Amino acid sequence: MKFMLLVQSLLLIGLAAELVSGSPRQLFLKQLLEPPPCRSYPENCTYFCTRQADCKGGLQCCSSFCGIVCAINKHPEQSP
Repeated sequence: MKFMLLVQSLLLIGLAAELVSGSPRQLFLKQLLEPPPCRSYPENCTYFCTRQADCKGGLQCCSSFCGIVCAINKHPEQSP
């Protein structure tokens, strides 16, 4: 009886850790697999990338409304 209680407790703890949205595993995978959001509006949504090495000419791989694209990825200039 005590063995089953132990197994049920371990199962419950394991399932609860998977359901937590801010679990370290999910945060690590998100940072590893998803590029950061674009800081500026992408000029062209046709240059798609899966990693930084796909982008040439000073462009950076970032996540935009049109997908993961190569963009300048700099803050837009603000007029005084």
